[in-house]
Amino acid sequence: MAVCDTSLVTSSSSSGAIPKKNPPSSTPNYSGSTVAANGKSITWQQRLFGKQVHRCSEINTDNNKKFNSCIDVSAFVDETNGSSMCEIIGVYFSFINSSATCDEFTKQLTELYTNVNSVTASNGDHLDDTKSNSTTLFGRKKKFEVVHIVLWSNVTDVLDFDQCFNNHVNDLPWLVVPNQDYERKTRLTRRYRIKSGVPTLILLEGASGSVVTRGGVERVIEDPNGVNFPWRPPHPKATLEDGPLLSCGARDTKEPMLHEELRHCIKGVYFSAHWCPPCRAFTPQLVDTYQRIRERGHHFEVIFVSSDRSEESYNVHIESMPWLRIPFTHEERRKKLAIALDVQAIPTLVILDPRDNIITLEGRAELLEDPEGLNFPWTTRLVNILTEKYATSLHDAPAIILFVASEGEDCEIQFGESVLLPAAEIYRRDRPDYDPNYDDPDDTLQFYIALDCETSDILREFVGLDDAVPLLTAIDIPRGVYAVMEDGAEITVDSVQLFVDGFRNNKLPINKIAASQKSINNEKISS
Repeated sequence: MAVCDTSLVTSSSSSGAIPKKNPPSSTPNYSGSTVAANGKSITWQQRLFGKQVHRCSEINTDNNKKFNSCIDVSAFVDETNGSSMCEIIGVYFSFINSSATCDEFTKQLTELYTNVNSVTASNGDHLDDTKSNSTTLFGRKKKFEVVHIVLWSNVTDVLDFDQCFNNHVNDLPWLVVPNQDYERKTRLTRRYRIKSGVPTLILLEGASGSVVTRGGVERVIEDPNGVNFPWRPPHPKATLEDGPLLSCGARDTKEPMLHEELRHCIKGVYFSAHWCPPCRAFTPQLVDTYQRIRERGHHFEVIFVSSDRSEESYNVHIESMPWLRIPFTHEERRKKLAIALDVQAIPTLVILDPRDNIITLEGRAELLEDPEGLNFPWTTRLVNILTEKYATSLHDAPAIILFVASEGEDCEIQFGESVLLPAAEIYRRDRPDYDPNYDDPDDTLQFYIALDCETSDILREFVGLDDAVPLLTAIDIPRGVYAVMEDGAEITVDSVQLFVDGFRNNKLPINKIAASQKSINNEKISS
C-alpha cells in the first residue's frame, strides 16, 4: 500500500525549477486545428511531447561540439497504416541534484528497458530493439519506449544547465525532451502532478495515450525483469463486488450493502489511515463536502478503504465517517482495489461513475479546490466554476469569464451556464479532435463562471477590472490583454456568442492587463 505523502511540485516551485519563457506576442489562432501544415493529422504523441525529442545516446557532452540528435515525434506512428510503433510509452521524470534516488532508479529502468525490448528472432538469434535506426527512430515495432523529462530539485549550485543535462542523459538508451523546451516540461510536470525530487514513471498505451499506470516506479521495483509488464490494472468493479460494504460509525443506518445497490451512484473510493496526519486532516473536509453534495440531490456515496496497521486504529478512524467501508479483515480485497485504482499515496480519493469507470484519480485535489462541490463530479466540462486550480491554467490559455454575484449562488451558476454553455459547445464543435490530455492549451479557449470569492478578487486586481456584476470578459494572460463586454449590454446567449466570435476573430477592443502594463513600465524605468 502506498505511503502517506502529500508533497507536489508545480512549475513555479523552487524544487522543480523550470525557467519560464516570455509570453507570445503573436496573435493566436483560437480555431485550434489538429492538422499540421503539411496536411497530416497531428498524433497524440506530438500533441503531448511536441514536434521533436532528442536521442539521449547521441547528445554530445562536449558543449563546444555541434550535434544533431533531434528526432521527429511523428516517427512514433507507422506511416503505412497509422499504428503505433511501440506498445507502451513511459514518461519518465527524474531530478538532477536529488541525492542518489533518481540515479539508482534510472539504472533499474535501463535494465527493464533492455529486458522488455529484447526479442528472439525465428532463427533463434537474439535481437536488441534498444538499438534503433538513427533516422527513423524505430528499427522495428518496439514493446517499450521511454521519453525522459529532466528537472532540477535544486538550482542554486548549477553552473551550466546544458552540461548537467547532457551528463545526466547521454549514456541512456531512450529519448528525452529537449533541455531548452521549458514550456513543454512545465506542462508535463503540471499535467501529471509530479512530486518534488521523486522519480516518477507513468506508462501510457502506445495506441491511444491513455494511462496504464502512474506507479511505474513501484512496479519496476517489484518486478525488475518486467515479467508482468506493463502491469495493466484490473477493473475495480470485480473487487468492489467481492463482498459486503459495511456502515461506518457516523452513518444513519447500520445495515450492510452490496455494491449492486450503488449502481446509480457516483462513488468516491477513499484510501486513508488513522496514523497518517494528512488523512486525519482531510477526512473532516471530505465529510463536509460529502454532505453538501448529497444535500444538493446528487447520488454520491463514499467507500472507505483502510491502510491502517491495526483493527483498533481502523475502528477509531471510522467513528466520524458517515459512509460505507470495506471490512478491515478483507486485506486482499483492499490491496487489489489499491492496485486497480493505481493508488500511489494516501490520502487518495478516486471518483468513479455509476459503471465504476474512473472519472478522476485526483478527487482529493479537486475537493480541496472546490470544497463546496460546485463542479462535482469533477468531470471534464465545457463550463467550470473558477477555482484556484483553474485560475492557474489562465497563465496557459485565454478564457471567457463571466463574473457573477454571490447572492443566490445556485441561481447565478445556472444563469452563467445557460448563457456560456451554447457558445462553449459551438467552440468545441469547431474543434472535434481536441483532447485536453494531450493538446497544448495556448490556442484553446476556456469558459468559466467566477463567483464572488478570493480567487475572483485576485484575478480582478491582476487584470485591472472593477467589481461590477454581471461582467463578461475575455482574459488572455499569455498575451497580456483583456476585453470586456460593453457597459449596459444585456448578457444573453446571443450577445455572448457575438462577444466570443469577436474575441476569436480579434475584432474586440482590447486593453492591457494591469499587471502586464506595470511590468512594462518598470522595465522602461530600469532601462
